[in-house]
Amino acid sequence: MKTHTESEENYIKALYHLGGDQPVSNGDLAQRIGAKGSSVTQAVKRLGQKDLVNVVPYKGVQLTPQGIRLAKSILRKHRLWETFLVDKLGFGWNEVHPLAEQLEHIQSEELVDRLFKFLGSPKHDPHGDPIPERDGQMPPVLGQPIGAFTSGVEIRIVRVEDAGSEFFDQLDTMNINLGNTYKIRAISAFDSSVELDSSTGSFWLSQSMCANIYAIQS
Repeated sequence: MKTHTESEENYIKALYHLGGDQPVSNGDLAQRIGAKGSSVTQAVKRLGQKDLVNVVPYKGVQLTPQGIRLAKSILRKHRLWETFLVDKLGFGWNEVHPLAEQLEHIQSEELVDRLFKFLGSPKHDPHGDPIPERDGQMPPVLGQPIGAFTSGVEIRIVRVEDAGSEFFDQLDTMNINLGNTYKIRAISAFDSSVELDSSTGSFWLSQSMCANIYAIQS
């Protein structure tokens, strides 16, 4: 039986993204959800009645252990569905987020377990983000932002943050994908943009793009 509405699950996921197990201000939560302050207050009250959140005086709203378990369950479904849509249905990684936003609210645990096995028990989704295990354990988060590396280092792309469709369109235009390897040719002292060398030539990435592309030293 479904015990949480889609709206409530969206609040729980937003709280987890914003703060994990730490308090989040009502203002930040309202901005993330795109709701008015009064609506957020009412939603927090309902979530508190279900023991999913606590209100921490002067700090904000904090997920309870039960709330964190629910958040990871939603995240697990979201990232498994993204993996399915990319690997099995041929969607681009820039197309799957809004579809997974709808599919993540499916309640059947048996379906999710079968999906996990069908996909080969993946640890990370198409963007390189970790997929929580059924018991809530989280695989390691991969890489560090490209801007954290120094000139001359060879890197391999392992994860990208979801910075919107325009960001993914730009990655596709530049043919940047998970698993690609590059050499950091130069770092601008003026704006921290990074020049990468590839087998087909060199190109520059802005500071904002570098902050959302994660790599490991190859």
